[in-house]
Amino acid sequence: MTSIYVNYFAPSKILETDTIKPIQVGAANSKFDLGIIRDDTGDNISARNPAYCEMTGIYWAWKNDSESDVLGFLHYRRYFDFRPDRPRKLNVHGMIDHPKLDSELITEYGLSDDVIESVMAGLDMAIPEPFDVRRTGSKTVREHYKTAPHHHIEDLDLSGQIVAKLSPEYAPYFDAMMAGNIIYPNNMFLFRRPQFEAFCEWIFPILERLDQEIDTSAYSQQEARAVGYIAERLFTVFVLGQKAMDSSLKVKELRRVFVSMTAPDPVEPPQPVTDLPVITVVASCDEAYVPHLGTLINSASESTTTDVFIDFIVLDGGMSGGQRRLLDKLAAKREHASISYIDMRLQHLDIPVHSYFARATFFRLSLPDLLKSRDKIIFLDTDMVVVDDLNILNSIELDGALVAAVPDLVIRAFAEMKVPSINTTGSLPTSQYVAEHLGLKNDGVPAVESYFQAGTLVMDLNGLRETGLLAEAIKDLAQKVYWFLDQDILNKYLFGKVKYLDNRWNALWMDNVHAASLKGDDITKLQESLENPAVVHFAGVGKPWHNSVNPLSHYYWEFLRGTAWYETMLFAFLDRRYAHFAQQTPEAAPSASLSRRTVRRVGSSVWRKMPYRMKAAIWPLADRIKKAIG
Repeated sequence: MTSIYVNYFAPSKILETDTIKPIQVGAANSKFDLGIIRDDTGDNISARNPAYCEMTGIYWAWKNDSESDVLGFLHYRRYFDFRPDRPRKLNVHGMIDHPKLDSELITEYGLSDDVIESVMAGLDMAIPEPFDVRRTGSKTVREHYKTAPHHHIEDLDLSGQIVAKLSPEYAPYFDAMMAGNIIYPNNMFLFRRPQFEAFCEWIFPILERLDQEIDTSAYSQQEARAVGYIAERLFTVFVLGQKAMDSSLKVKELRRVFVSMTAPDPVEPPQPVTDLPVITVVASCDEAYVPHLGTLINSASESTTTDVFIDFIVLDGGMSGGQRRLLDKLAAKREHASISYIDMRLQHLDIPVHSYFARATFFRLSLPDLLKSRDKIIFLDTDMVVVDDLNILNSIELDGALVAAVPDLVIRAFAEMKVPSINTTGSLPTSQYVAEHLGLKNDGVPAVESYFQAGTLVMDLNGLRETGLLAEAIKDLAQKVYWFLDQDILNKYLFGKVKYLDNRWNALWMDNVHAASLKGDDITKLQESLENPAVVHFAGVGKPWHNSVNPLSHYYWEFLRGTAWYETMLFAFLDRRYAHFAQQTPEAAPSASLSRRTVRRVGSSVWRKMPYRMKAAIWPLADRIKKAIG
């Protein structure tokens, strides 16, 4: 039997097969229980992990695994490439870079039981390809250790003296290692039982003596890991000695693979226990947007009929514990409601953002896989307030569509104004961008009329899971640039699979410049949605916490008033207003030689002659100037 133990010390994505066995090292000192083998059971030295590092796991296997014929150790971020015949590109540390722990890692590098068994057939040892310290500018291993951060060369020298006393036959190999330029790094290996026993019987007495004799009282936490650092160098000594002493030993060197992202998979919260119908409402948030999330939750609680249970789920991009506690209190104000959180801090780190977008905007793309026990949910952007009953929205039949959403009137205004997309997408006019870059081509219908606004989404999670469309969308978003990021990608992949809602479910105010560019029925849709909104979306320039230009701002302040953040947000708003007026000095005013009427007349004339593109770009500044001159 082959047992390859993979060291874990904190929550991470777990790789486990019949051969690969995760083990929690330093478990005796840990506040986590990872639900895997722990190195603080049986005969162990788990409590010494701060000094010994992963060696406490190796000790556990030595003392407690008596059945395996082959024993190995890997690291939760470092694995062997069990397909040595394939060409690879190595980084400066001599490793292959792989982005995350996924199925591709397993297949590409042969981390399956059958491949591992075939590689080990006939071998006594599989060890890492040696790392040449000259790649980092050091001439010898001794110099490399001496100049490395958190290392003290006298500790490594002391280990050499201990080797000479306890195991003098290895002293020449220690000296050779120190004067040479290669090490076998990371305490990674696969050994047959005889070699594993020999290694442990040799190294642990040396480490025990070293731990007793090193004075780490003045060391930092990193420096105090000296025994673990030195164990890596002693592993090299052992391998050099074994090769020299037994010429029949069969050894294979394998490349190492470094995994950048090892975040654990987010965990879905349990379904609420209730006899009432359940509405699941999901929003994404990071630390900066918590007051607005609180406003959204309060508005949904107060506006939705009490004969349903609201299952609030927050995709958490980095909120503090204190912020969560305030949100918990807010949700508890409604008798039939619960709030739960999914930690998303380490998700989608490989997707770039631009402009004012935050990474939390991507989280909705993962919902079909995150919420596997839920079939239908309402997703709402955090900069929204609910002013009508969400039960009405939840009751809408999708009629075979995968999502329900409102038509995007802003993108239609952009199309009429010929606003260009961002330069990294070719600065295409909006209509061309939507038709060509996103591929929303519909015979006889302008592409922008198919484009939806993704702030309010009723999502058929079961249907989305079956199609796998959003999993493809996430990969696409990481590889190609989009103007409106996840909203664009949702439109691209859900084209033809959308049920369009009345715009009152995503009522979004537009300034006069953009609104005036709308045509026909779109003007009516905009006006009716603003007169009778069901969900108000504070996207764009009219954010109530920034300015007072949005005529729907009172909805925000009404529902913010019922949260813990009301005074904080109000005073911050007033501070900004005061700073704005304080800057209106006489020197900044129009010249006294010109009357206000003349300034307004000239300004209006210039404004009328400007192209739409320029008007859209400078509208916030123009609005402030207009207010200043009256």
